[in-house]
Formats: sequence, C-alpha cells, structure tokens
Amino acid sequence: MLILNEEDFLAKGNERACYLHPQDKNKAIKVTLENSKRKKNKQTKMEIAYYKQLEKRGLKNWKHLPQYFGEIKTNKGLGFIVEVIRDYDGQVSKNFAYYLKQDGVQTYQKELEQYREYFVDNCIIFNYGMMPKNMLLRKNSPTDFDLVLIDGLGDVSHFTLPNKIPYFARRRINRRWMKFVRKYLINLKNCF
Repeated sequence: MLILNEEDFLAKGNERACYLHPQDKNKAIKVTLENSKRKKNKQTKMEIAYYKQLEKRGLKNWKHLPQYFGEIKTNKGLGFIVEVIRDYDGQVSKNFAYYLKQDGVQTYQKELEQYREYFVDNCIIFNYGMMPKNMLLRKNSPTDFDLVLIDGLGDVSHFTLPNKIPYFARRRINRRWMKFVRKYLINLKNCF
C-alpha cells in the first residue's frame, strides 16, 4: 500500500483528490475524497475503463491527455496513476480557466482547434466534465502551448455503442464540443 501524505496534495475536485506520487514526482495519483458520499466513485471507474480502452486501441499520442499508468492501493483508498502535466520550466501546469481569465479566449484559438482535432481524429470521447477548470494549459516554451484534459474523459451516456463506430463517435464529439464552446468559451463567466 502506498502512503499519501498531505505534503503530496496537488488539488481536489468535487469527488476526488490528486496527490503527487511520493516516489515519482512526474506521476500523480487520483483518489476518491475521504469524506465523499461515494466511496466507489463512478467517475473514477469510468475513467479507468476508458484509459484501458485507449490502451487497448493502441493510443500512442498522449499530447492532450495525461498518460495512464494503472491502479494502486493507497492509504486513502484505491487510486489510479497518471502523468503530472508540467510546463517547460518544471512547474505543474495551471488550469485553462486561469489563462482565459488573464488573456481571453482569442489568445488560444490555435490551441483550442488543435485540442478539438485531437479528440475528433482519435475518436476520444469526453463528457460534460470537460470545462476550463478541468483542462490544463501546458507551456512547452514561452510561445508553444497544449491543452490537456485532466478530468471528464469517457462517456456518461447510457447508450455508448455508437462510440465504437468512428462516424458516430466523431458526431458525438463535435456535438459535445459545440456545447462546451457555447457554455464556457462564448459565455466566459461560466469558466470561473
């Protein structure tokens, strides 16, 4: 069992917390929050299953997703290990909402289009948890950036069979992308 300490804490959402791996600072461990009503987190199960599906499909390009390294037992419950997203200077990347508030959406049009194309080209489904605070802006250099989805991977709909057919998966991705744009990018006050 891996022991996670408070000095390893990175961030938390509504149901999960993220800790730096105590033995590898380039990896993070996501666990269900101890005081969460859901000890068996549905989002965690879905995300793990989707990561395994991507591995089975042979995904090689993890540019816009943290790479997945498997499940692990911790003192805070079952968790899963993912890559820590860092900027070129070694700092943990900040969420996209921070940069949108600072610079506005027009500054990141190129990165947003590359991000959308990545999900469409690779038929990777994201759910309604994809929002600017669940995306990181990784700075590869002072002028080169990538968006990385850290929460909201996978499909929450009950009928997921169409996701296995690229044509239908791409349609679902594009519909969800348009909802994301309308909700978070056109009306920026919802981001923060």
